Amino acid sequence: MAISKAWRLGGFIAALGASGALIASATGATGAYFTDSHPGTIQATSGHLRLDLTGGSTTLNFTGLMPGEDQTRQISYSTNLSNGTEDVWLVLPDNTAYGQFTGGKNYSEWPAGGLGRFGHFAVADSNGGTAFQSYNLANQPVGDTSTTDYCTVDGNGRGGSTQKPTSETDTPPYCGVPHYILLASNLSTGATGTITITFGLTGKQTAQNQTEFVPDPVQYQIVGTQHGVRPDAGNF
Repeated sequence: MAISKAWRLGGFIAALGASGALIASATGATGAYFTDSHPGTIQATSGHLRLDLTGGSTTLNFTGLMPGEDQTRQISYSTNLSNGTEDVWLVLPDNTAYGQFTGGKNYSEWPAGGLGRFGHFAVADSNGGTAFQSYNLANQPVGDTSTTDYCTVDGNGRGGSTQKPTSETDTPPYCGVPHYILLASNLSTGATGTITITFGLTGKQTAQNQTEFVPDPVQYQIVGTQHGVRPDAGNF
C-alpha cells in the first residue's frame, strides 16, 4: 500500500509539472514571436513670446490735477514674433509705493494705508472696456474680516466698483487696485492694443499745490505671458 500511494503521488506531481509547462508555452513565457523595429529620435526646441511697448515714454505723469477732473494716459503695445498666443497684464509690484497708493490700513509696508477716497483710478483695455475702476483706493485694513465692505474683483483682477461717494460721510467699498489685471487675452503675433489709465482726485482732496500724493512713484509693469498663464505663476 505504501508503495502504491507513493507512486500515485509521484505521478500526480509529474502531471502537475507537465501542466505548468503547457501553460508557460501557451502564454509565451518561453519561445519568441516575430518582431520588426525601426530606430527614431525625440527632439524639441523652446518657443518664445515678445511684447513691445510703442508710442513714447512709459512714465505716466498726472500733473495739475483738479478734484473731479480726471486725466488719462495711454500705453500702446504690439505682440512680436511669438510662437504662440499671449495675454497682456498690468502688474503692480507689492512694495512700499503700492501700499502708499492703494494699500489698506495696517499694511506691512505702509501702515497708514493708501489714498482711499481721495483718489479715483481706472484701467481700460484695448477694446475700450473698463478692466478695473475704483473710487476708494484702499484695500481692506489688515485684520478686517468684513465680507460686505469691499468691491468685487475676479481672479484676473477685473472688476472694482463704480460707486462714487454722495456725501462727506459716504464711503464707497474698499477697492484697492489689484496687483495683477488682465487687459487682453489670446493675442496672436502682430496684434496691437492700447491701455488707457485714468487717475484723478475726488472732492475730499482740499490741499492745493501738492507736488505728489504718495512719497514714492508707483511702479508698474506691462507683462506679456503665455496664454492662460498668470504673471505670478510659479516656475515648477
